[in-house]
Amino acid sequence: MEKALSLCLQNQTPEIKGAVQSLLYTSIRYKAQVEALLGKLVKKEPHEKVKAILSIALALLLEGTEKPFTIVNQAVEAAKENPESAWSSGFINAVLRNFLRNRSQLTASFKTNLVTRYNCPAWWISKIRQDYPRHWQSILRVQNQRPPLTLRINCSRITVKDYLEKLNKSGLVGKQVGPWAVVIEPACPVSQIPGFHEGLCSVQDAGSQLVRDFLQLHDGDRVLDACAAPGGKTAQLLETYKVKVTALEIDPTRATRIDETLTRLGLEAKIVVGDASETSLLNQLGDFDAILLDAPCTASGIVRRHPDIVWSRRPEDIPLLAARQKKLLESLWEKLPLGKDLLYVVCSLFPEEGPDQIQSFLKTHPEARLKGSSLCSEGMLRLIPTDNEVDEHLPLNHDGFFYALLTKGQTK
Repeated sequence: MEKALSLCLQNQTPEIKGAVQSLLYTSIRYKAQVEALLGKLVKKEPHEKVKAILSIALALLLEGTEKPFTIVNQAVEAAKENPESAWSSGFINAVLRNFLRNRSQLTASFKTNLVTRYNCPAWWISKIRQDYPRHWQSILRVQNQRPPLTLRINCSRITVKDYLEKLNKSGLVGKQVGPWAVVIEPACPVSQIPGFHEGLCSVQDAGSQLVRDFLQLHDGDRVLDACAAPGGKTAQLLETYKVKVTALEIDPTRATRIDETLTRLGLEAKIVVGDASETSLLNQLGDFDAILLDAPCTASGIVRRHPDIVWSRRPEDIPLLAARQKKLLESLWEKLPLGKDLLYVVCSLFPEEGPDQIQSFLKTHPEARLKGSSLCSEGMLRLIPTDNEVDEHLPLNHDGFFYALLTKGQTK
């Protein structure tokens, strides 16, 4: 989805890009309900341009943050602007007004049908329900909400207190939700965030900011950040410690984002394009005092930021990605010196990618042990995105993540 947006909007201003992304994401968040409504409101499949306009308009009407007559009028005008849909302006007007007149009747079944209630595929609902029998409804509700605009304050440059004052002077309201995390309410374009371009802060979910709570580093340590793009965790380590970081990323395009992130923040790291599971490459990089593996995963914990995930993923993706994670973990563990730590992170809710992955690894590696941290004495932490905060020691309003800190000891 991000690649498609970047390609289609590459010559547009940041404001236009943000507006288009917002419309697209809203239409995806209400995808199941919109498709159900179109089945009732339209007798035959409409032209793709017409369907796109109707889908966005219906999603906005369902969301209810804008006045209905404004949405209908803008949809009609949008149809008139495009020669391929100009003929349908009257049709679009009639369909949308029909929905507004009969909304209660048309949406009556939404709450009893789980797919339309939570706007995601049946298999996804079943999976979340199976894995989280106590919290599944809350998780599914939260994943369809707009995410907060959360910042990571660069405390090597400014304190959280001083940054909150800076926000206030700019007419923005900020709330501290973690040691270095601040949420701006309401959200604003990145271009309007005070100090962003000067490197005083970065956009990063509060749940993603816990790396420094797990990895206790020392000046001069050499750290490998495997699968490092877009560079948020690399930057976080460099803001906190005087360490030397090698940022390894398999995708050349995504590797450029690491460089952009570090340049904006005035930080430096060695950026290497390559596969973190290749032993020959790892041997060329030398030894490290700590390894961070932010492994590729289903991204099931960050659906509210990327709502297309629930529709693009398939059940068979889970074992495939778990196998990739295992391969990365095995290769990097072999590279880790005795007495050093490896932090495993995924932005996934699925156990196969988190606790199950680590427990399986521990069974086959007697020299591996979980290591407690200031956040959790057990060495493993699951962050569940719900609308009920479950732990006062964790940041508020976070996405879904799994952390495991492993240390390499002597074989028993």
